[in-house]
Amino acid sequence: MTKSREDKAHASKKRPDRIPLSSGNKLLVPASIKKEGYQYYWEVDHPGRIEQLESAWWEKVTLPNGEHMTVPAGNGRTHYLMHIEQKYYDEDIDRQQQRNIDATKKQAQSLGEDEYVPMDNGVQRKSVAQREII
Repeated sequence: MTKSREDKAHASKKRPDRIPLSSGNKLLVPASIKKEGYQYYWEVDHPGRIEQLESAWWEKVTLPNGEHMTVPAGNGRTHYLMHIEQKYYDEDIDRQQQRNIDATKKQAQSLGEDEYVPMDNGVQRKSVAQREII
C-alpha cells in the first residue's frame, strides 16, 4: 500500500516541529539582547511616535555593533525595539490603572438607579440613589 503525503511527512524524523499559524508573526525579543530590569516593546516608526517614546524615557535597543535592533514592518516602515527600566514602566502602568479606576468611578456616578456599576474589586453591584447630586 502506498503511503499518503501526510503519512510520509509525519514519518520523517528530520522534519522540524510544526508551528501553528496562531503563534506566528510575533515579534520576540532575543534572549541574548534582554537585560534584567528592563521592559521591552516593538514600535513602528510612525511620524513622531519614536520621539514620543523617547521623551517618556524609552530608548532604542542598541546592538554591540552600534546599530539599533530593527525589523521591517512592511510598507516602508520599520519596527524598532525599545526598552525602559522596569521601575519607570511600573510607574506608567500604575498611573494608567489609576486613570481607569477614576474613569470607572466617574461613569458609575452618572448611572441611574438600578443600573449596574462596573466591577469594583471583583464585585459587581447595583447603583444606589445615594449619590451626591450637584
